[in-house]
Amino acid sequence: MEKKLFSEEQRFDQLWLKVPLYVLAVGNILLFAYGFYKQLISGVPWGDNPMSDVGLAFTTFAVFLIWGLVFFLFEKTKLITAIYEKEIRLRFPPFFNREKIIPVTMIQKMEVRKYNPITEYGGWGLRYGLRGKAYNVKGNMGLQIQFINGKKLLIGTQKPDQVKWAISKMFEREKSINRIE
Repeated sequence: MEKKLFSEEQRFDQLWLKVPLYVLAVGNILLFAYGFYKQLISGVPWGDNPMSDVGLAFTTFAVFLIWGLVFFLFEKTKLITAIYEKEIRLRFPPFFNREKIIPVTMIQKMEVRKYNPITEYGGWGLRYGLRGKAYNVKGNMGLQIQFINGKKLLIGTQKPDQVKWAISKMFEREKSINRIE
C-alpha cells in the first residue's frame, strides 16, 4: 500500500464571500415571495407594471431554484488533495467526484508558490487561464505543477509548508528509484 504524505480538504467558507451572497439571496427570495403572495394569493397586482400571474409564478420558482442551486454548490463543493509517494490525487465534488490521478512520472517540476487568483486565473473554482488550469477555493498559495507535455496545473492549498515537505519526499523517493533501476 502506498504511503500518504499529505491530505487537505478545502471549502468555500470565506465569510467575506458568504455574507454578501446570503444577504443577496435572502433579499431576492423575500422580494419574490412577497410579490407572489401579494399578486397570486391576495389578488392585488404587484408593482406599477405587473407581470402575468403565470410569469410571476415562473419567475418566483426560477429565483428559488437558482438560489437553491447556488447554496447547494457552496455547501457541497470542496477541493480534496492527497499527495502519495508516487502520485497526487484530486477530487472537486460536485464538479468531478472521480479521483484525478497525477503520477509523479508525468510531472516535470513542482513548486509551492504565491499566486494572484484574480489576475492569473480569473478567480477561484475550476479555472482556466493563460497560465493553465487552476483548482482553488480560497487564498493565494498553491502547488504549481508543470507536466512533461508542457501543460500546467495549480492546486490551491492552505498548508503550503506541508505540501512542500510532501513533494520533497515524493521526489526524493522517485530519484532513489531511478538510480536503482
